[in-house]
Amino acid sequence: MSEILNRSAPGSESADPGPPARHVRSGAAAQKTRARRLFILPLGLLLGVLTIIPTAYILIVSFTNAASTNRSTGFVWFKNYIDMFSDPNYWAVTLRTVAFVCFAVVLQLAIGLGVAVATNGLRRGGSVVRALILLPMAAAPIATYFNWQQLLNASYGPIDYLLRAVGLPAPDWLGQVNLALPTLVVVDTWQWTPFVFIILAGGLATIPNDLLEAASVDGASGWQRFTRITVPLLLPYIAVAVLFRAIDALKTFDSIQILTSGGPGSSTIMMNYSIYQQGISFLQFGKASASAVVFLIICTLLANILLRGLTRAEKK
Repeated sequence: MSEILNRSAPGSESADPGPPARHVRSGAAAQKTRARRLFILPLGLLLGVLTIIPTAYILIVSFTNAASTNRSTGFVWFKNYIDMFSDPNYWAVTLRTVAFVCFAVVLQLAIGLGVAVATNGLRRGGSVVRALILLPMAAAPIATYFNWQQLLNASYGPIDYLLRAVGLPAPDWLGQVNLALPTLVVVDTWQWTPFVFIILAGGLATIPNDLLEAASVDGASGWQRFTRITVPLLLPYIAVAVLFRAIDALKTFDSIQILTSGGPGSSTIMMNYSIYQQGISFLQFGKASASAVVFLIICTLLANILLRGLTRAEKK
């Protein structure tokens, strides 16, 4: 009798699907797995052709003495790396790159956050203001740098002309050692602050007004609301902005090539531009490849550190 009741009880069959049902489910799961692998295969092949193979080739070349002046190319193993790390110019270029990245990212973050807060909730004319803010980023970089080259020209540039007109000294912004690198920082900040502004403005839009109004009712000042509510809630967005801008600033090349060509002297040569000079200008392919491998490792480590910071910020 109990066996009959157990067999006729509702849901008893669904509770134990039996071997055939489990076999069907496992077969469907296997088909889905094969389908995923099939869809990923073209992307994996493309990734291998465009990234993995060139990276492996550069790694191999970095262990050779490949150069246009060498009739025969052979393996010198770690000699290129030893020469690079023992060269004082390499460390000067590295410190210059770190300084450029830090100053550029901090300025862009500070200005972008300030502009995003100032325009947050702006209704009348807000779209026009935001469109004007985005213009530097929307312009073609090459055209932008050529315009800056004309603006900063020491002979006929309008910036120096206005300074002379009001009786102020008109320096050679791109021709003085102590001004060339800060000028590049200003140009980079002008161009990419809108990118930081977009990210932070989107983050500000997600903060509920009720939270800020409740803090205001409790007696919190504007600075307290900003530092204790707005900034903590914006940390994931700040981490994203710093991640993208730090990696991009680390790879700066076109502004250096157009505005200073690494000069005056070597005062604006940074890591990415140094690799270009070694490989393209001096045709020292082995040394350039060694520098490129180290540069790739630095970029990867920086990205991992910033991604961990982003993960922690999202958990908070």
